[in-house]
Amino acid sequence: MHKHAAALLTLLLPLLSPSYTGHTEAQPAGLTRPGVDVLLETPGLLQERRIGLVTHAAGLTAAGETTSSALLRDPRFTVSALFAPEHGVAGTIPAGQAVPDLAGRVPVYSLYNATRRPTPEMMAGIDTFVIDLQDVGARAYTYASTMALVLQAARDAGKPVVVLDRPNPQGGLQLDGPVLEPAYRSFIGMYPIPLVHGMTMGELAQLFNWMFEINAQLTVVPMRGWTRRTVWGETGLPWVRPSPNIPTMMTPFYYAATGVLDGTNLSAGIGTPHPFEVVVSPWLNAGRLAARLNAIGLGGVVFEPYEFARGESTLRGVRLVLTDPLRFKPATTAVHILYEIRRIHGPTLQFIPRGGRYMFDFVWGTSSVRKAILRGAPAAAIAARWEPELRRFQMLRSPYLIYP
Repeated sequence: MHKHAAALLTLLLPLLSPSYTGHTEAQPAGLTRPGVDVLLETPGLLQERRIGLVTHAAGLTAAGETTSSALLRDPRFTVSALFAPEHGVAGTIPAGQAVPDLAGRVPVYSLYNATRRPTPEMMAGIDTFVIDLQDVGARAYTYASTMALVLQAARDAGKPVVVLDRPNPQGGLQLDGPVLEPAYRSFIGMYPIPLVHGMTMGELAQLFNWMFEINAQLTVVPMRGWTRRTVWGETGLPWVRPSPNIPTMMTPFYYAATGVLDGTNLSAGIGTPHPFEVVVSPWLNAGRLAARLNAIGLGGVVFEPYEFARGESTLRGVRLVLTDPLRFKPATTAVHILYEIRRIHGPTLQFIPRGGRYMFDFVWGTSSVRKAILRGAPAAAIAARWEPELRRFQMLRSPYLIYP
Protein backbone atom coordinates (compact mmCIF):
# COMPACT_ATOMS: atom_id res chain seq x y z
CA MET A 1 0.00 0.00 0.00
CA HIS A 2 1.20 3.54 -0.78
CA LYS A 3 2.76 5.21 2.27
CA HIS A 4 -0.17 7.62 2.59
CA ALA A 5 -2.92 5.24 1.49
CA ALA A 6 -3.77 4.03 4.99
CA ALA A 7 -4.11 7.58 6.27
CA LEU A 8 -6.17 8.53 3.23
CA LEU A 9 -8.51 5.57 3.77
CA THR A 10 -8.97 6.55 7.41
CA LEU A 11 -9.98 10.06 6.42
CA LEU A 12 -12.45 8.73 3.86
CA LEU A 13 -14.11 6.20 6.18
CA PRO A 14 -16.85 8.65 7.29
CA LEU A 15 -17.85 8.89 3.62
CA LEU A 16 -18.05 5.17 2.92
CA SER A 17 -21.59 4.70 4.20
CA PRO A 18 -24.30 3.68 1.69
CA SER A 19 -24.98 7.37 1.14
CA TYR A 20 -21.48 7.82 -0.29
CA THR A 21 -20.87 4.69 -2.36
CA GLY A 22 -21.98 6.33 -5.61
CA HIS A 23 -18.59 7.95 -6.22
CA THR A 24 -17.19 4.82 -7.84
CA GLU A 25 -20.27 3.88 -9.85
CA ALA A 26 -20.80 4.84 -13.48
CA GLN A 27 -24.28 6.33 -13.95
CA PRO A 28 -26.13 7.53 -17.05
CA ALA A 29 -25.12 10.90 -18.46
CA GLY A 30 -26.90 13.83 -16.87
CA LEU A 31 -26.93 12.41 -13.34
CA THR A 32 -23.71 13.86 -11.95
CA ARG A 33 -24.15 15.00 -8.37
CA PRO A 34 -21.43 17.33 -7.08
CA GLY A 35 -19.98 16.93 -3.61
CA VAL A 36 -22.19 19.63 -2.13
CA ASP A 37 -25.31 17.60 -3.00
CA VAL A 38 -23.82 14.54 -1.33
CA LEU A 39 -23.01 16.63 1.75
CA LEU A 40 -26.55 18.00 1.93
CA GLU A 41 -27.90 14.45 1.94
CA THR A 42 -25.58 13.39 4.79
CA PRO A 43 -24.62 16.48 6.79
CA GLY A 44 -23.17 14.73 9.85
CA LEU A 45 -19.63 15.53 8.77
CA LEU A 46 -20.16 19.22 9.62
CA GLN A 47 -22.72 19.18 12.39
CA GLU A 48 -21.87 21.48 15.29
CA ARG A 49 -18.92 22.86 13.33
CA ARG A 50 -18.41 26.55 12.57
CA ILE A 51 -17.63 26.59 8.85
CA GLY A 52 -15.25 28.77 6.89
CA LEU A 53 -16.53 28.35 3.36
CA VAL A 54 -14.16 28.92 0.42
CA THR A 55 -16.37 29.23 -2.64
CA HIS A 56 -17.74 31.43 -5.43
CA ALA A 57 -20.71 31.76 -7.76
CA ALA A 58 -19.66 28.72 -9.82
CA GLY A 59 -19.87 26.47 -6.76
CA LEU A 60 -23.37 25.14 -7.38
CA THR A 61 -25.68 22.34 -6.39
CA ALA A 62 -27.14 20.18 -9.15
CA ALA A 63 -30.28 22.33 -8.90
CA GLY A 64 -28.27 25.49 -9.62
CA GLU A 65 -28.21 27.01 -6.12
CA THR A 66 -24.87 28.35 -4.93
CA THR A 67 -23.19 26.31 -2.22
CA SER A 68 -23.01 29.42 -0.04
CA SER A 69 -26.77 29.95 -0.27
CA ALA A 70 -27.54 26.27 0.30
CA LEU A 71 -25.43 26.08 3.45
CA LEU A 72 -26.41 29.48 4.82
CA ARG A 73 -30.14 28.75 4.64
CA ASP A 74 -29.84 25.20 5.99
CA PRO A 75 -30.20 25.16 9.81
CA ARG A 76 -28.01 22.05 10.02
CA PHE A 77 -24.95 24.11 9.05
CA THR A 78 -23.28 27.12 10.65
CA VAL A 79 -21.33 29.23 8.15
CA SER A 80 -19.25 31.72 10.12
CA ALA A 81 -17.21 33.21 7.27
CA LEU A 82 -16.81 33.11 3.51
CA PHE A 83 -13.42 33.16 1.77
CA ALA A 84 -13.12 34.52 -1.78
CA PRO A 85 -10.57 33.31 -4.37
CA GLU A 86 -9.31 35.29 -7.36
CA HIS A 87 -12.24 36.94 -9.21
CA GLY A 88 -14.23 37.20 -5.96
CA VAL A 89 -17.27 35.36 -4.64
CA ALA A 90 -19.33 36.57 -7.60
CA GLY A 91 -16.63 35.56 -10.12
CA THR A 92 -16.76 38.97 -11.82
CA ILE A 93 -13.50 40.68 -10.82
CA PRO A 94 -10.96 40.75 -13.69
CA ALA A 95 -7.88 38.53 -13.62
CA GLY A 96 -5.05 39.86 -11.50
CA GLN A 97 -7.19 42.52 -9.79
CA ALA A 98 -7.24 42.50 -5.99
CA VAL A 99 -10.38 41.10 -4.35
CA PRO A 100 -11.66 43.18 -1.39
CA ASP A 101 -12.87 41.92 1.99
CA LEU A 102 -16.59 42.45 2.53
CA ALA A 103 -18.29 43.14 5.84
CA GLY A 104 -21.72 41.79 6.72
CA ARG A 105 -23.61 39.29 8.83
CA VAL A 106 -21.22 36.71 7.41
CA PRO A 107 -17.86 38.35 6.61
CA VAL A 108 -16.17 37.65 3.28
CA TYR A 109 -12.38 37.43 3.54
CA SER A 110 -10.28 37.83 0.43
CA LEU A 111 -7.67 35.22 -0.45
CA TYR A 112 -6.50 37.31 -3.41
CA ASN A 113 -5.34 40.57 -1.89
CA ALA A 114 -2.69 41.40 0.70
CA THR A 115 -2.69 37.73 1.69
CA ARG A 116 -3.46 34.62 -0.33
CA ARG A 117 -3.87 32.29 2.63
CA PRO A 118 -6.15 32.64 5.64
CA THR A 119 -4.59 34.53 8.53
CA PRO A 120 -5.04 33.55 12.20
CA GLU A 121 -7.45 36.46 12.58
CA MET A 122 -9.60 35.20 9.72
CA MET A 123 -9.64 31.69 11.19
CA ALA A 124 -10.46 32.69 14.77
CA GLY A 125 -14.20 32.05 14.50
CA ILE A 126 -14.19 28.82 12.50
CA ASP A 127 -13.68 25.14 13.30
CA THR A 128 -13.57 23.60 9.80
CA PHE A 129 -12.79 24.84 6.31
CA VAL A 130 -15.08 23.75 3.48
CA ILE A 131 -13.80 24.28 -0.08
CA ASP A 132 -16.11 24.24 -3.10
CA LEU A 133 -14.37 25.84 -6.09
CA GLN A 134 -15.00 25.16 -9.77
CA ASP A 135 -11.69 24.57 -11.54
CA VAL A 136 -11.14 24.43 -15.32
CA GLY A 137 -8.56 21.62 -15.49
CA ALA A 138 -5.48 23.72 -16.32
CA ARG A 139 -2.55 24.20 -13.94
CA ALA A 140 -2.21 27.97 -14.40
CA TYR A 141 -5.78 28.60 -13.19
CA THR A 142 -5.35 29.77 -9.60
CA TYR A 143 -8.12 27.99 -7.66
CA ALA A 144 -6.01 24.88 -7.03
CA SER A 145 -3.29 27.10 -5.55
CA THR A 146 -5.84 28.79 -3.30
CA MET A 147 -6.96 25.36 -2.13
CA ALA A 148 -3.34 24.36 -1.41
CA LEU A 149 -2.73 27.51 0.64
CA VAL A 150 -5.93 26.92 2.64
CA LEU A 151 -4.74 23.37 3.34
CA GLN A 152 -1.41 24.74 4.57
CA ALA A 153 -3.02 27.37 6.79
CA ALA A 154 -5.52 24.86 8.20
CA ARG A 155 -2.73 22.41 8.98
CA ASP A 156 -0.82 25.09 10.86
CA ALA A 157 -3.96 26.02 12.83
CA GLY A 158 -4.99 22.42 13.50
CA LYS A 159 -8.30 22.82 11.67
CA PRO A 160 -9.75 20.13 9.37
CA VAL A 161 -10.57 20.76 5.71
CA VAL A 162 -13.48 19.31 3.74
CA VAL A 163 -13.32 19.56 -0.06
CA LEU A 164 -16.63 19.26 -1.89
CA ASP A 165 -15.66 17.76 -5.21
CA ARG A 166 -17.02 18.81 -8.59
CA PRO A 167 -16.27 17.94 -12.23
CA ASN A 168 -13.17 18.76 -14.20
CA PRO A 169 -14.88 20.34 -17.26
CA GLN A 170 -12.29 18.71 -19.56
CA GLY A 171 -12.87 15.23 -18.14
CA GLY A 172 -10.23 13.17 -16.41
CA LEU A 173 -8.39 11.39 -19.21
CA GLN A 174 -6.22 13.98 -20.89
CA LEU A 175 -2.68 14.70 -19.68
CA ASP A 176 -0.71 17.22 -21.72
CA GLY A 177 2.14 19.68 -21.42
CA PRO A 178 5.30 19.79 -19.34
CA VAL A 179 5.36 19.04 -15.63
CA LEU A 180 6.22 22.15 -13.57
CA GLU A 181 9.91 22.53 -12.74
CA PRO A 182 10.76 23.76 -9.20
CA ALA A 183 12.46 26.94 -10.48
CA TYR A 184 9.12 28.11 -11.92
CA ARG A 185 6.93 27.52 -8.91
CA SER A 186 4.50 30.41 -8.34
CA PHE A 187 0.86 31.11 -7.52
CA ILE A 188 -0.04 29.97 -11.05
CA GLY A 189 1.72 26.67 -10.47
CA MET A 190 2.70 25.49 -6.98
CA TYR A 191 3.33 21.78 -7.47
CA PRO A 192 4.88 19.56 -10.19
CA ILE A 193 1.81 18.68 -12.22
CA PRO A 194 1.29 19.01 -16.01
CA LEU A 195 -0.35 21.96 -17.72
CA VAL A 196 -3.40 19.73 -18.32
CA HIS A 197 -3.66 17.34 -15.37
CA GLY A 198 -6.98 15.50 -15.80
CA MET A 199 -7.88 15.66 -12.09
CA THR A 200 -10.77 17.03 -10.07
CA MET A 201 -10.24 19.47 -7.22
CA GLY A 202 -10.83 16.68 -4.73
CA GLU A 203 -8.22 14.51 -6.39
CA LEU A 204 -5.77 17.41 -6.52
CA ALA A 205 -6.40 18.06 -2.82
CA GLN A 206 -5.41 14.48 -2.03
CA LEU A 207 -2.34 14.67 -4.28
CA PHE A 208 -1.19 17.96 -2.77
CA ASN A 209 -1.93 16.86 0.77
CA TRP A 210 -0.29 13.43 0.71
CA MET A 211 2.20 13.21 -2.14
CA PHE A 212 3.46 16.75 -1.65
CA GLU A 213 3.16 16.46 2.14
CA ILE A 214 0.96 19.33 3.24
CA ASN A 215 -0.50 16.82 5.72
CA ALA A 216 -3.65 18.69 6.70
CA GLN A 217 -6.68 16.92 8.20
CA LEU A 218 -8.39 16.40 4.84
CA THR A 219 -11.69 14.81 3.86
CA VAL A 220 -12.98 14.82 0.29
CA VAL A 221 -16.72 14.48 -0.34
CA PRO A 222 -16.83 12.78 -3.76
CA MET A 223 -19.31 13.30 -6.55
CA ARG A 224 -21.73 10.68 -7.74
CA GLY A 225 -22.16 9.72 -11.36
CA TRP A 226 -18.95 11.20 -12.76
CA THR A 227 -16.30 9.23 -14.63
CA ARG A 228 -13.04 10.23 -16.24
CA ARG A 229 -14.70 10.26 -19.68
CA THR A 230 -17.35 12.75 -18.56
CA VAL A 231 -16.89 16.25 -19.96
CA TRP A 232 -19.09 19.02 -18.65
CA GLY A 233 -21.74 18.82 -21.34
CA GLU A 234 -22.53 15.26 -20.24
CA THR A 235 -22.98 16.03 -16.53
CA GLY A 236 -26.40 17.67 -16.77
CA LEU A 237 -25.14 20.41 -14.44
CA PRO A 238 -25.70 24.14 -15.00
CA TRP A 239 -22.63 26.14 -16.04
CA VAL A 240 -21.79 29.46 -14.38
CA ARG A 241 -18.60 31.17 -15.46
CA PRO A 242 -15.94 30.71 -12.73
CA SER A 243 -14.18 33.87 -13.94
CA PRO A 244 -15.17 36.67 -16.32
CA ASN A 245 -13.63 35.21 -19.48
CA ILE A 246 -14.72 31.56 -19.08
CA PRO A 247 -18.31 32.06 -20.31
CA THR A 248 -19.22 28.60 -21.63
CA MET A 249 -18.69 24.97 -20.66
CA MET A 250 -16.35 24.62 -23.67
CA THR A 251 -14.13 27.61 -22.80
CA PRO A 252 -11.93 25.58 -20.40
CA PHE A 253 -10.67 23.52 -23.34
CA TYR A 254 -9.76 26.66 -25.27
CA TYR A 255 -8.27 28.33 -22.21
CA ALA A 256 -5.87 25.41 -21.76
CA ALA A 257 -4.62 25.90 -25.34
CA THR A 258 -4.48 29.69 -25.66
CA GLY A 259 -4.23 31.03 -22.12
CA VAL A 260 -0.73 29.52 -22.12
CA LEU A 261 0.32 32.11 -24.75
CA ASP A 262 0.44 34.75 -22.02
CA GLY A 263 3.82 36.47 -22.13
CA THR A 264 3.95 36.69 -25.94
CA ASN A 265 2.82 39.45 -28.30
CA LEU A 266 -0.18 37.33 -29.27
CA SER A 267 -3.70 37.73 -27.89
CA ALA A 268 -6.10 34.98 -26.83
CA GLY A 269 -9.05 37.18 -27.75
CA ILE A 270 -9.95 38.77 -24.43
CA GLY A 271 -12.26 41.61 -25.43
CA THR A 272 -13.52 39.81 -28.54
CA PRO A 273 -16.76 37.81 -28.67
CA HIS A 274 -14.70 34.61 -28.41
CA PRO A 275 -12.37 34.78 -25.38
CA PHE A 276 -9.70 32.06 -25.48
CA GLU A 277 -11.15 30.57 -28.68
CA VAL A 278 -8.82 32.61 -30.88
CA VAL A 279 -5.15 33.49 -31.35
CA VAL A 280 -4.85 36.93 -32.90
CA SER A 281 -2.55 39.89 -33.52
CA PRO A 282 -2.63 42.74 -36.08
CA TRP A 283 0.33 41.23 -37.94
CA LEU A 284 -0.82 37.61 -38.34
CA ASN A 285 -1.63 36.14 -41.76
CA ALA A 286 -4.94 34.50 -40.87
CA GLY A 287 -5.52 32.42 -44.00
CA ARG A 288 -1.98 31.10 -44.21
CA LEU A 289 -1.85 30.21 -40.52
CA ALA A 290 -5.20 28.39 -40.59
CA ALA A 291 -4.18 26.41 -43.68
CA ARG A 292 -0.89 25.30 -42.14
CA LEU A 293 -2.47 24.25 -38.87
CA ASN A 294 -5.27 22.32 -40.58
CA ALA A 295 -2.71 20.51 -42.73
CA ILE A 296 -1.15 19.02 -39.60
CA GLY A 297 -4.35 17.17 -38.69
CA LEU A 298 -4.26 17.75 -34.94
CA GLY A 299 -6.71 15.62 -32.97
CA GLY A 300 -10.07 17.07 -32.02
CA VAL A 301 -9.67 20.57 -33.48
CA VAL A 302 -9.84 22.51 -36.74
CA PHE A 303 -8.86 26.13 -37.41
CA GLU A 304 -10.77 28.93 -39.11
CA PRO A 305 -9.32 32.26 -40.28
CA TYR A 306 -10.54 34.97 -37.93
CA GLU A 307 -10.69 38.77 -37.96
CA PHE A 308 -12.01 41.19 -35.38
CA ALA A 309 -12.04 44.97 -35.69
CA ARG A 310 -11.11 46.77 -32.47
CA GLY A 311 -10.93 50.55 -32.66
CA GLU A 312 -8.80 51.52 -35.63
CA SER A 313 -6.95 48.20 -35.79
CA THR A 314 -7.95 44.74 -36.98
CA LEU A 315 -6.91 41.63 -35.11
CA ARG A 316 -6.22 38.67 -37.38
CA GLY A 317 -5.46 35.04 -36.71
CA VAL A 318 -7.26 31.76 -36.19
CA ARG A 319 -10.28 30.55 -34.30
CA LEU A 320 -10.07 27.07 -32.78
CA VAL A 321 -13.15 24.87 -33.28
CA LEU A 322 -13.31 21.70 -31.18
CA THR A 323 -14.56 18.62 -33.01
CA ASP A 324 -13.75 15.96 -30.38
CA PRO A 325 -12.97 17.16 -26.83
CA LEU A 326 -11.59 13.80 -25.71
CA ARG A 327 -8.99 13.79 -28.51
CA PHE A 328 -8.01 17.44 -28.11
CA LYS A 329 -4.55 18.08 -26.63
CA PRO A 330 -4.41 21.74 -25.59
CA ALA A 331 -0.69 22.13 -24.81
CA THR A 332 0.35 20.18 -27.90
CA THR A 333 -1.97 22.38 -29.97
CA ALA A 334 -0.40 25.50 -28.44
CA VAL A 335 3.15 24.54 -29.44
CA HIS A 336 2.00 23.79 -32.99
CA ILE A 337 0.39 27.25 -33.15
CA LEU A 338 3.60 28.88 -31.93
CA TYR A 339 5.78 26.84 -34.27
CA GLU A 340 3.71 27.73 -37.35
CA ILE A 341 3.56 31.41 -36.41
CA ARG A 342 7.33 31.40 -36.02
CA ARG A 343 7.73 29.72 -39.45
CA ILE A 344 5.49 32.28 -41.14
CA HIS A 345 6.45 35.46 -39.30
CA GLY A 346 9.91 34.77 -37.89
CA PRO A 347 11.10 37.17 -35.17
CA THR A 348 7.86 39.15 -35.27
CA LEU A 349 6.70 36.59 -32.71
CA GLN A 350 8.18 37.77 -29.43
CA PHE A 351 8.37 36.55 -25.84
CA ILE A 352 8.16 39.54 -23.54
CA PRO A 353 10.41 39.67 -20.45
CA ARG A 354 9.24 41.21 -17.19
CA GLY A 355 11.90 42.10 -14.69
CA GLY A 356 14.43 39.93 -16.46
CA ARG A 357 12.20 36.84 -16.45
CA TYR A 358 9.50 35.55 -18.78
CA MET A 359 5.87 35.17 -17.74
CA PHE A 360 5.58 32.59 -20.52
CA ASP A 361 8.04 30.35 -18.65
CA PHE A 362 6.05 30.55 -15.42
CA VAL A 363 2.81 29.67 -17.25
CA TRP A 364 4.46 26.65 -18.86
CA GLY A 365 6.49 25.77 -15.76
CA THR A 366 9.70 25.58 -17.76
CA SER A 367 11.92 27.67 -20.04
CA SER A 368 12.46 24.77 -22.42
CA VAL A 369 9.36 25.42 -24.55
CA ARG A 370 10.22 29.07 -25.20
CA LYS A 371 13.83 28.23 -26.01
CA ALA A 372 12.81 25.39 -28.33
CA ILE A 373 10.39 27.65 -30.25
CA LEU A 374 13.10 30.31 -30.66
CA ARG A 375 15.60 27.84 -32.08
CA GLY A 376 13.03 26.46 -34.50
CA ALA A 377 12.52 23.01 -32.98
CA PRO A 378 9.53 21.19 -34.55
CA ALA A 379 6.38 21.21 -32.46
CA ALA A 380 6.12 17.41 -32.47
CA ALA A 381 9.62 17.16 -31.02
CA ILE A 382 8.77 19.68 -28.29
CA ALA A 383 5.67 17.71 -27.29
CA ALA A 384 7.57 14.40 -27.39
CA ARG A 385 9.95 15.69 -24.72
CA TRP A 386 7.25 15.84 -22.07
CA GLU A 387 5.82 12.35 -22.73
CA PRO A 388 8.15 10.59 -20.22
CA GLU A 389 7.18 13.17 -17.59
CA LEU A 390 3.49 12.56 -18.27
CA ARG A 391 3.91 8.80 -17.91
CA ARG A 392 5.60 9.30 -14.55
CA PHE A 393 2.88 11.70 -13.43
CA GLN A 394 0.18 9.25 -14.48
CA MET A 395 1.66 6.69 -12.12
CA LEU A 396 2.22 9.25 -9.36
CA ARG A 397 -1.37 10.48 -9.40
CA SER A 398 -2.92 6.99 -9.47
CA PRO A 399 -3.33 6.48 -5.68
CA TYR A 400 -5.20 9.76 -5.39
CA LEU A 401 -7.81 9.25 -8.12
CA ILE A 402 -11.37 8.79 -6.91
CA TYR A 403 -13.29 8.04 -10.11
CA PRO A 404 -13.03 5.26 -12.73
